[in-house]
Amino acid sequence: MQTKLKLAILGGASRYTAEVFENIIKHYDDLKFTDVALIDLETNKERLNIMTNFAQRMLKHHDIPISVTATFDQRQGLLDADFVLIQIRVGHMKARFYDETIPAEFNMLGHESVGIGGLFNALRTVPVIYEMIEDIKEVAPRAWVINATNPTGIISEAVCRFSEFDRYIGISSDPNQTTKEVKKALKAHPNELVPYYAGLSELSFMLKVYHKGKDKLPKLLADGFLPKNHPMSLENLQRLGCYPHPNLKFYYQDELVTKRFLDNQKSKKILTNEIIEIDQLLFEKYADENTLKVPEDLNKRLGHSFAQTAIEIMDSIKNNKKNYHVIHTVNHGHIVGIPDETSIEITARMTKNGPIPVHIGELPLHVRGIVQHLKAYEELLCDAIYEKDLNKALLAFQIHPLSKSFKSTKDAFNALYEKHKEYLTYYGVYNK
Repeated sequence: MQTKLKLAILGGASRYTAEVFENIIKHYDDLKFTDVALIDLETNKERLNIMTNFAQRMLKHHDIPISVTATFDQRQGLLDADFVLIQIRVGHMKARFYDETIPAEFNMLGHESVGIGGLFNALRTVPVIYEMIEDIKEVAPRAWVINATNPTGIISEAVCRFSEFDRYIGISSDPNQTTKEVKKALKAHPNELVPYYAGLSELSFMLKVYHKGKDKLPKLLADGFLPKNHPMSLENLQRLGCYPHPNLKFYYQDELVTKRFLDNQKSKKILTNEIIEIDQLLFEKYADENTLKVPEDLNKRLGHSFAQTAIEIMDSIKNNKKNYHVIHTVNHGHIVGIPDETSIEITARMTKNGPIPVHIGELPLHVRGIVQHLKAYEELLCDAIYEKDLNKALLAFQIHPLSKSFKSTKDAFNALYEKHKEYLTYYGVYNK
């Protein structure tokens, strides 16, 4: 008789759940889930039903005997789970629309993870994650929690420092996708390549690339290799001596990137609206009884590939495969100059006992300062969330690397607060 192995997905009605099941099917020989519980809010009932039926059709088509259930009862869905995947969006796309568009009114970048839009996403989301972690500790204490929800870095910081829960792993797609491109460029076989990533979410750096015991990064740079989603010219990357996260462009090319963003806003080219259109198309296809595989339209969504990373990490933990992945976890001294108890993004070997990060030591001097600056923002913001202090949250953004003015940031903060306050009751009264 097969041993029970349960996955619970918080945010089961997400468009990305389809790709999770696609990867469950790919890895079924090694990772034989017996049960998958899709958990979501009753307001997402229609999409949850569509996704449940689609998942069941996919599994039946591949003759895979996994029980798929849907529930609005979070604790019941989490009960006795071995793995929990979190992929939620608090405030739905309406909140994301405000995170993107309101900062533009103050000549600021609007983004769901970076800048003041990311801050408000965190203010809405972290308290909900706290509640989820508390339920997991009670009804699924042995579960490994893998979070793909944005802003992943802030959520990881909050969980690592304040949740008293150590079976947590945060993931993002870009570093792992860059690793796959490097692996292809080097013609490396699986597990032959170990990328030394270090930094923070949205601001990490591939500092070394070990292949057959040698660091091949200098040669990759000298040969002119550029990842598909690179943040700057080859000349600048060669000067840095590493491959940064694509979102380094927001920090080192702020003027150009923000101008492009503001121009798009003026021409009504709003990413959130494009995402809504893609979602509508996807769910029409998911609902079609003839659809038996993930529609190619999902490839239009940035970040869609996180599902592959999540399932590969679960596989490595369950089967002690000791594969390397770039994750968010507690520092514990692996990056010098970052507080030990805080969250970092780093390459780690995934074992049955959880992640074992590579040891980085000191970051190169030319990237150390901006990482420490952003970490100070993350720490202060997470302090503010834990203390339920929106004034401290405002101060956190005012010392953010992208902040230009105390006055304009406060004006933007107040405008965003007015749009989001129905999701911010956790904080009590905000004295503007």
